[in-house]
Amino acid sequence: MFNFKKSKLEKLIKFIKKSDNKLSNVDKEKIIKLIKPAIGISTRKMEFDNLKIGGSKIGGRPDLPKDISWPRSNDSDLVFCAQYNISELKKFDVENLLPEKGMLYIFIGTNEEYNGFSIAQKNYEVFFIENLDDLERKEYPTTLKAERKVEPAAIEYFDSITIPDDENYKLIYFDKKYENFYYHFYQDTEDYIAEELNNAVDNMHQILGEDKSVQSSVVYEFSTSELGISYDEYTEKWNEILENSKAFSNLIQLDCSDLNTNLDKFGGSGVFYIGIKTKQLENKDFKNLMISFQTT
Repeated sequence: MFNFKKSKLEKLIKFIKKSDNKLSNVDKEKIIKLIKPAIGISTRKMEFDNLKIGGSKIGGRPDLPKDISWPRSNDSDLVFCAQYNISELKKFDVENLLPEKGMLYIFIGTNEEYNGFSIAQKNYEVFFIENLDDLERKEYPTTLKAERKVEPAAIEYFDSITIPDDENYKLIYFDKKYENFYYHFYQDTEDYIAEELNNAVDNMHQILGEDKSVQSSVVYEFSTSELGISYDEYTEKWNEILENSKAFSNLIQLDCSDLNTNLDKFGGSGVFYIGIKTKQLENKDFKNLMISFQTT
Protein backbone atom coordinates (compact mmCIF):
# COMPACT_ATOMS: atom_id res chain seq x y z
CA MET A 1 0.00 0.00 0.00
CA PHE A 2 2.47 2.63 1.18
CA ASN A 3 5.56 2.83 3.32
CA PHE A 4 3.71 3.57 6.55
CA LYS A 5 4.57 2.87 10.15
CA LYS A 6 3.74 -0.83 10.26
CA SER A 7 2.50 -1.14 13.83
CA LYS A 8 -0.23 1.47 13.40
CA LEU A 9 -1.33 0.19 10.00
CA GLU A 10 -1.27 -3.44 11.10
CA LYS A 11 -3.33 -2.66 14.20
CA LEU A 12 -6.00 -0.96 12.12
CA ILE A 13 -6.12 -3.77 9.57
CA LYS A 14 -6.45 -6.30 12.38
CA PHE A 15 -9.23 -4.26 13.98
CA ILE A 16 -11.17 -4.03 10.72
CA LYS A 17 -10.80 -7.72 9.92
CA LYS A 18 -11.94 -8.76 13.40
CA SER A 19 -14.80 -6.26 13.61
CA ASP A 20 -18.04 -7.93 14.62
CA ASN A 21 -20.34 -6.47 11.97
CA LYS A 22 -22.21 -7.48 8.84
CA LEU A 23 -19.50 -6.50 6.39
CA SER A 24 -18.24 -9.27 4.17
CA ASN A 25 -14.54 -10.10 4.21
CA VAL A 26 -14.32 -8.89 0.61
CA ASP A 27 -15.74 -5.49 1.57
CA LYS A 28 -13.47 -5.26 4.58
CA GLU A 29 -10.51 -5.71 2.23
CA LYS A 30 -11.90 -2.93 0.01
CA ILE A 31 -12.07 -0.58 2.99
CA ILE A 32 -8.56 -1.53 4.08
CA LYS A 33 -7.33 -0.32 0.69
CA LEU A 34 -8.86 3.09 1.46
CA ILE A 35 -6.70 3.62 4.54
CA LYS A 36 -4.59 6.73 4.05
CA PRO A 37 -1.67 8.14 6.03
CA ALA A 38 -1.83 11.68 7.38
CA ILE A 39 0.25 13.98 9.53
CA GLY A 40 -1.27 14.60 12.94
CA ILE A 41 -0.70 17.78 14.91
CA SER A 42 -0.53 18.35 18.64
CA THR A 43 -0.16 21.85 20.07
CA ARG A 44 1.38 23.43 23.14
CA LYS A 45 0.27 26.78 24.52
CA MET A 46 3.00 29.42 24.67
CA GLU A 47 3.05 32.39 27.03
CA PHE A 48 5.21 34.38 24.60
CA ASP A 49 5.86 34.20 20.88
CA ASN A 50 9.48 33.15 21.39
CA LEU A 51 9.62 30.13 19.07
CA LYS A 52 12.63 30.09 16.78
CA ILE A 53 12.11 31.93 13.51
CA GLY A 54 10.77 29.55 10.88
CA GLY A 55 9.24 27.09 13.32
CA SER A 56 5.75 25.64 12.85
CA LYS A 57 3.15 27.38 14.98
CA ILE A 58 -0.37 28.65 15.31
CA GLY A 59 -0.81 32.37 15.95
CA GLY A 60 1.71 34.83 17.25
CA ARG A 61 3.52 36.80 14.55
CA PRO A 62 4.32 35.27 11.14
CA ASP A 63 7.83 34.59 9.88
CA LEU A 64 7.80 35.89 6.31
CA PRO A 65 10.53 36.74 3.78
CA LYS A 66 11.69 40.33 4.18
CA ASP A 67 10.18 41.39 0.87
CA ILE A 68 6.67 40.11 1.74
CA SER A 69 4.40 42.34 3.80
CA TRP A 70 1.67 41.26 6.19
CA PRO A 71 -1.20 40.19 3.87
CA ARG A 72 -4.26 42.42 3.54
CA SER A 73 -7.66 42.00 1.92
CA ASN A 74 -10.56 44.38 1.43
CA ASP A 75 -8.45 47.20 2.85
CA SER A 76 -7.84 45.46 6.18
CA ASP A 77 -5.13 43.29 7.73
CA LEU A 78 -5.77 39.57 7.68
CA VAL A 79 -5.50 37.53 10.88
CA PHE A 80 -2.38 35.36 11.00
CA CYS A 81 -3.56 31.85 11.87
CA ALA A 82 -0.73 29.38 11.27
CA GLN A 83 2.52 28.50 9.53
CA TYR A 84 3.72 24.96 8.82
CA ASN A 85 7.42 24.33 8.16
CA ILE A 86 7.59 21.43 5.70
CA SER A 87 11.07 20.34 6.75
CA GLU A 88 9.74 19.68 10.27
CA LEU A 89 6.94 17.39 9.11
CA LYS A 90 8.54 15.83 6.02
CA LYS A 91 9.53 12.62 7.81
CA PHE A 92 5.83 11.87 8.34
CA ASP A 93 4.99 12.47 4.66
CA VAL A 94 5.14 8.77 3.78
CA GLU A 95 3.55 9.26 0.35
CA ASN A 96 6.15 11.92 -0.55
CA LEU A 97 3.49 14.42 -1.57
CA LEU A 98 5.19 17.50 -0.14
CA PRO A 99 8.47 19.18 -1.16
CA GLU A 100 11.57 18.83 0.98
CA LYS A 101 11.32 22.33 2.38
CA GLY A 102 9.17 25.43 2.44
CA MET A 103 6.39 26.98 4.50
CA LEU A 104 2.62 26.92 4.19
CA TYR A 105 0.84 29.98 5.61
CA ILE A 106 -2.79 30.67 6.54
CA PHE A 107 -4.14 34.23 6.90
CA ILE A 108 -7.90 34.78 7.17
CA GLY A 109 -10.05 37.90 7.21
CA THR A 110 -12.74 38.83 9.71
CA ASN A 111 -16.20 40.25 9.45
CA GLU A 112 -16.39 43.42 11.54
CA GLU A 113 -20.14 43.08 11.97
CA TYR A 114 -20.11 39.77 13.85
CA ASN A 115 -16.45 39.74 14.93
CA GLY A 116 -15.66 36.39 13.35
CA PHE A 117 -13.72 34.84 10.52
CA SER A 118 -14.92 35.47 7.00
CA ILE A 119 -13.83 33.71 3.81
CA ALA A 120 -16.37 35.40 1.57
CA GLN A 121 -15.05 37.08 -1.57
CA LYS A 122 -11.59 35.52 -1.20
CA ASN A 123 -11.05 37.23 2.15
CA TYR A 124 -8.01 35.09 2.94
CA GLU A 125 -4.48 34.27 1.84
CA VAL A 126 -3.24 30.66 1.90
CA PHE A 127 0.11 30.29 0.22
CA PHE A 128 3.40 28.38 0.03
CA ILE A 129 6.94 29.76 0.02
CA GLU A 130 9.83 27.45 -0.80
CA ASN A 131 12.85 29.62 -0.02
CA LEU A 132 13.10 30.29 3.71
CA ASP A 133 16.63 31.77 3.76
CA ASP A 134 15.50 35.33 4.39
CA LEU A 135 12.74 35.08 7.00
CA GLU A 136 11.98 37.70 9.59
CA ARG A 137 9.34 37.85 12.30
CA LYS A 138 6.93 40.54 11.24
CA GLU A 139 5.72 43.18 13.66
CA TYR A 140 1.98 43.55 14.08
CA PRO A 141 0.71 46.22 11.69
CA THR A 142 -0.30 49.40 13.50
CA THR A 143 -3.66 49.06 11.76
CA LEU A 144 -4.30 45.56 13.16
CA LYS A 145 -6.73 45.69 16.04
CA ALA A 146 -5.54 44.06 19.28
CA GLU A 147 -8.51 41.66 19.30
CA ARG A 148 -7.38 40.32 15.91
CA LYS A 149 -4.21 38.79 17.38
CA VAL A 150 -4.08 35.00 17.82
CA GLU A 151 -2.34 33.63 20.89
CA PRO A 152 0.74 31.57 19.96
CA ALA A 153 0.91 27.79 20.19
CA ALA A 154 3.82 25.55 19.22
CA ILE A 155 3.17 22.62 16.88
CA GLU A 156 4.45 19.06 17.06
CA TYR A 157 3.79 16.52 14.31
CA PHE A 158 3.16 12.79 14.50
CA ASP A 159 2.31 9.95 12.12
CA SER A 160 -1.44 9.66 11.77
CA ILE A 161 -3.82 7.39 9.92
CA THR A 162 -7.24 8.03 8.36
CA ILE A 163 -10.16 6.49 6.54
CA PRO A 164 -12.57 8.48 4.33
CA ASP A 165 -15.30 10.56 5.95
CA ASP A 166 -18.48 8.51 6.34
CA GLU A 167 -20.23 10.66 3.69
CA ASN A 168 -17.29 10.71 1.28
CA TYR A 169 -17.91 9.32 -2.21
CA LYS A 170 -15.42 6.51 -1.49
CA LEU A 171 -17.84 4.98 1.03
CA ILE A 172 -21.13 5.49 -0.83
CA TYR A 173 -21.07 1.88 -2.04
CA PHE A 174 -20.89 0.50 1.51
CA ASP A 175 -23.47 2.93 2.88
CA LYS A 176 -25.97 1.79 0.26
CA LYS A 177 -25.18 -1.90 0.64
CA TYR A 178 -25.32 -2.14 4.43
CA GLU A 179 -28.11 -0.90 6.63
CA ASN A 180 -26.77 1.38 9.37
CA PHE A 181 -23.25 1.22 7.96
CA TYR A 182 -22.26 4.19 10.11
CA TYR A 183 -23.28 2.59 13.42
CA HIS A 184 -22.28 -0.98 12.59
CA PHE A 185 -18.84 -0.20 11.21
CA TYR A 186 -17.75 3.39 10.69
CA GLN A 187 -18.26 4.88 14.14
CA ASP A 188 -16.37 2.12 15.96
CA THR A 189 -13.53 2.22 13.44
CA GLU A 190 -13.21 6.00 13.62
CA ASP A 191 -13.22 5.88 17.45
CA TYR A 192 -10.52 3.21 17.41
CA ILE A 193 -8.33 5.32 15.13
CA ALA A 194 -8.75 8.43 17.28
CA GLU A 195 -8.39 6.82 20.70
CA GLU A 196 -5.96 3.97 20.12
CA LEU A 197 -3.85 4.95 17.12
CA ASN A 198 -3.70 8.74 16.86
CA ASN A 199 -2.50 9.54 20.36
CA ALA A 200 -6.00 10.58 21.52
CA VAL A 201 -5.14 14.16 20.52
CA ASP A 202 -8.16 16.31 21.28
CA ASN A 203 -8.18 18.40 18.11
CA MET A 204 -8.90 18.13 14.40
CA HIS A 205 -5.66 19.69 13.17
CA GLN A 206 -4.21 17.64 10.33
CA ILE A 207 -2.09 17.71 7.18
CA LEU A 208 -2.85 15.46 4.19
CA GLY A 209 -4.88 12.27 4.66
CA GLU A 210 -8.63 11.91 4.33
CA ASP A 211 -10.65 14.83 5.60
CA LYS A 212 -12.15 14.59 9.08
CA SER A 213 -15.17 16.73 8.34
CA VAL A 214 -17.49 18.29 10.90
CA GLN A 215 -20.33 18.05 8.42
CA SER A 216 -20.43 16.19 5.11
CA SER A 217 -17.11 15.44 3.41
CA VAL A 218 -15.48 18.76 2.59
CA VAL A 219 -14.50 17.66 -0.94
CA TYR A 220 -18.11 18.39 -1.96
CA GLU A 221 -17.69 21.99 -0.79
CA PHE A 222 -14.46 22.36 -2.77
CA SER A 223 -16.26 20.97 -5.79
CA THR A 224 -19.32 23.21 -5.37
CA SER A 225 -17.12 26.28 -4.96
CA GLU A 226 -15.08 25.53 -8.07
CA LEU A 227 -18.21 24.88 -10.15
CA GLY A 228 -19.90 28.04 -8.88
CA ILE A 229 -23.03 26.14 -7.88
CA SER A 230 -25.40 27.88 -5.47
CA TYR A 231 -27.14 26.31 -2.50
CA ASP A 232 -30.44 26.28 -4.40
CA GLU A 233 -28.87 24.29 -7.25
CA TYR A 234 -27.13 21.74 -5.01
CA THR A 235 -29.67 18.92 -5.29
CA GLU A 236 -30.27 19.43 -8.99
CA LYS A 237 -26.55 19.37 -9.82
CA TRP A 238 -25.51 16.74 -7.26
CA ASN A 239 -24.10 14.31 -9.83
CA GLU A 240 -21.89 17.03 -11.27
CA ILE A 241 -20.72 18.02 -7.79
CA LEU A 242 -20.05 14.38 -6.89
CA GLU A 243 -17.97 13.66 -9.98
CA ASN A 244 -15.95 16.87 -9.68
CA SER A 245 -15.27 16.24 -5.97
CA LYS A 246 -13.07 13.29 -6.95
CA ALA A 247 -10.47 15.76 -8.22
CA PHE A 248 -9.72 17.19 -4.76
CA SER A 249 -7.48 16.23 -1.86
CA ASN A 250 -7.34 17.44 1.73
CA LEU A 251 -4.19 19.49 2.42
CA ILE A 252 -4.62 21.17 5.83
CA GLN A 253 -7.15 21.23 8.64
CA LEU A 254 -7.05 24.08 11.17
CA ASP A 255 -9.20 23.52 14.26
CA CYS A 256 -10.52 26.72 15.85
CA SER A 257 -11.68 24.92 19.00
CA ASP A 258 -8.13 23.98 20.05
CA LEU A 259 -7.90 25.10 23.68
CA ASN A 260 -4.20 25.93 23.32
CA THR A 261 -5.11 28.89 21.10
CA ASN A 262 -7.83 31.52 21.09
CA LEU A 263 -8.90 30.86 17.51
CA ASP A 264 -12.35 30.03 18.89
CA LYS A 265 -13.10 33.72 19.43
CA PHE A 266 -13.07 34.09 15.64
CA GLY A 267 -14.23 30.65 14.49
CA GLY A 268 -16.08 29.10 17.42
CA SER A 269 -15.99 25.30 17.25
CA GLY A 270 -15.40 25.28 13.51
CA VAL A 271 -12.62 23.83 11.37
CA PHE A 272 -10.96 25.37 8.32
CA TYR A 273 -10.14 23.00 5.47
CA ILE A 274 -7.54 23.83 2.85
CA GLY A 275 -8.09 21.88 -0.36
CA ILE A 276 -5.95 21.21 -3.38
CA LYS A 277 -6.45 19.49 -6.70
CA THR A 278 -4.94 15.99 -6.46
CA LYS A 279 -2.95 16.49 -9.67
CA GLN A 280 -1.55 19.73 -8.29
CA LEU A 281 -0.53 17.92 -5.11
CA GLU A 282 1.20 15.21 -7.13
CA ASN A 283 3.10 17.95 -8.99
CA LYS A 284 3.86 19.80 -5.72
CA ASP A 285 2.05 22.86 -7.09
CA PHE A 286 0.53 24.85 -4.22
CA LYS A 287 -1.05 27.69 -6.16
CA ASN A 288 -4.78 28.45 -6.09
CA LEU A 289 -5.50 26.56 -2.87
CA MET A 290 -9.14 26.36 -1.80
CA ILE A 291 -10.60 27.00 1.64
CA SER A 292 -13.81 25.92 3.34
CA PHE A 293 -15.19 26.26 6.85
CA GLN A 294 -17.44 23.86 8.73
CA THR A 295 -18.92 24.13 12.18
CA THR A 296 -21.45 22.30 14.32
